[in-house]
Amino acid sequence: MIQRTSMSDGIDNRMSYIGYKGMSLLEVLITLAILGIIAIPFMSIFTNTNLIIDYSGKKTTAIIEGKSILDEISSKFKTSEIIDENAVKDIIFEKLGEDSYKIFDEESPQFKKYDKENNYKMHFYIKKQTIELEKLKSNDSTNTIISNTIRVKIIVFYDNGKRKIEISNYIPVKEEKNEI
Repeated sequence: MIQRTSMSDGIDNRMSYIGYKGMSLLEVLITLAILGIIAIPFMSIFTNTNLIIDYSGKKTTAIIEGKSILDEISSKFKTSEIIDENAVKDIIFEKLGEDSYKIFDEESPQFKKYDKENNYKMHFYIKKQTIELEKLKSNDSTNTIISNTIRVKIIVFYDNGKRKIEISNYIPVKEEKNEI
């Protein structure tokens, strides 16, 4: 061990040259390799997170758009005297315009497919439906409540037709009153 003595301002400082050796190129390369191995998973996590955020944003926008249209269609019927399938179709055409959207049968193969040629973003399905609800009484007997409704189902396509969401709403039917 080589020691060197230096004098500055009357104080004896002993410095050891062993502790002041530099790092070799090999040590630097190994350190960089270890940092690279640790950094790669973090980079993929950030990339995947950005993709998930983008996907969620598009889906949320589609849900909001579909839900707001269904809410507007439903709100039109709160003041209406008579509700039937034709009235629902008229409201949808009035709200969305006849050229931009179609009303399909649910069995139709086009109902669940994105129409790239005409760029239909939303598909509608309207059907009169009866809902039966059973209500239990205290003595274990049941009452059946029957309600006639019109089901409005909407499919909203997003991400250039690669993905879709389906939202349904039931509108209670107001029928004509027969007064005797």
